[in-house]
Amino acid sequence: MMTENNNNFKFSLYQKDLLLCEVVFNADDFNPLTRYSIDIRDILPRSITKLQKVLSKKSYSTTFSNELDLYEYYQKMINIYPKEYRNLLKYNPKSTTYEVLDSNGNNKVIRGVECKIGLYINEKPIVERIFFVDGFNPIARMSFDIIEVVDEIVDSIITKIKTSDLDNIWDDYDLINYGGYSINEIRDFPLSKRHYVLKKLKV
Repeated sequence: MMTENNNNFKFSLYQKDLLLCEVVFNADDFNPLTRYSIDIRDILPRSITKLQKVLSKKSYSTTFSNELDLYEYYQKMINIYPKEYRNLLKYNPKSTTYEVLDSNGNNKVIRGVECKIGLYINEKPIVERIFFVDGFNPIARMSFDIIEVVDEIVDSIITKIKTSDLDNIWDDYDLINYGGYSINEIRDFPLSKRHYVLKKLKV
């Protein structure tokens, strides 16, 4: 159970400033060193690729409990309003096109709808990435497909954090048993000193 005093991780998917999906999980399940030294940059490229695919699908699962279709409900709610307002209420983000220089100095055309993912701890960003979805399907906003993919990404992030946490626990063991340091001394180490001492111990 999460309380106001918990440290929380949050993984969020946005289309521009519109939140499409978000997963919150307890950061206190991990040691403080692990919590504040997370690096998931290697996970991001394949995560973005997965999201680009799901956000540009032709069809989606939008039915909740076999009773309520979220997209049909959304359309019905729009139809309640006078015709002159309906187009303004419809969710239909615009695709953008522009050129950037790639790593070889060549022009590369980027097109699509702007989206963003971010991992946060207590509302502070750990990492954020903007990406573009060519062929973005607005129905994705009401789909369960997004939830499934975001859950997969969060599972991969948690697995990486757990692995890092286990590595840090074994490093603490080495620092205590072979380096002669107390746990309080270890907790006060700057990361640079921690890495330096561990490197010397493992030579």
